[in-house]
Order: sequence, then C-alpha cells, then structure tokens
Amino acid sequence: MTVEAPPPYEDVNEAAIEEWKQDTTTRERIRAVIQRIQEPTAASTIAEQARASQPVVRDTLADLANLGVVETLETPQGTLYKRDDRMAIYNQIIQLQEAYDKDELVAELQNLKGMVNGFRDQYGVESPTELAQELEPDDTAGWEDHTVWQTAQKNLYLAKAAISFSDARKALA
Repeated sequence: MTVEAPPPYEDVNEAAIEEWKQDTTTRERIRAVIQRIQEPTAASTIAEQARASQPVVRDTLADLANLGVVETLETPQGTLYKRDDRMAIYNQIIQLQEAYDKDELVAELQNLKGMVNGFRDQYGVESPTELAQELEPDDTAGWEDHTVWQTAQKNLYLAKAAISFSDARKALA
C-alpha cells in the first residue's frame, strides 16, 4: 500500500484574488482599491492591486475624479490618486442615516459622549493623542483603551454629522 502525497499547497491569497476577479467587474475592483487609499498613489500601483490594466485604471480614475470620489495630485512624475475623504465621510454619514433613525443616532451620540468623557476622567487627558503620549509601551490595557477611545471619538464625530446633516436636509425641504 502506498500513501500519496497531498496536493501541492495552493496560495490562498492568489485563490482569493482569482475569486475576487471572477465576482467583480474591473471598475468595482478599482473602486474597492481606491476607497482604501489615503495617501497619493500612482495609477500603476492601483492597477496592480485591482488586477486591472493601467489604461483602464487611468480612465476609471479620471471618471471617479470628475465625480468627486477621487482626488488627484499632479507631480513631476505624473498624476497620483487617493480617495476623496470628504466623499468617504459623506458615504459614512448616509450609511448611518439609512441604518438608524434620528432618535437612535441621538441615543448613540449620548452613549459615545459618555464613553469619551469616561476616558478623559479615567486618564486625566483630553484626547487619545494625549493618552498615547502618556502610556508606557507595555501598558496593554491602556493601549486597548486608546484604540477604543479613538474609535469612539471618530464615531462621535460621524454621529454628530449624521444628525446635523439630517437637520439640514429637513431645513431645505
């Protein structure tokens, strides 16, 4: 009796990329990549990450820039691209408004304010940045609180914006 060797190990990342390519259009992949890019990036890098040709990526990025989804930066080496943070914030606000009614947003805002104020009182600092300056490298609980505080602070700003945006829409209606 002979035992056969297992099949060669397949690269899980490559398998996931192939599935992604099969399940999405080129434009969808480009949008997915650009939505994660916060630093100005060359179209060639975006093309590589989106598994798309550079001409298609450049055309799509030009369209997305015209729509305000992408920011461009002209450099001597060529055009660089990144997501437009204003549009990313706007999309998050719209998602919050679609997921929660105003009363739920106000309740979450109160909860987040309580959490942020609790961290301020607990650590005697005004912001997660100040906390980071105070923490020792091995203070695991402190660094976990720092991360939670940063997230709560971001969500607090978004909840405030969603409520304000909702009020502004009603005022214009």
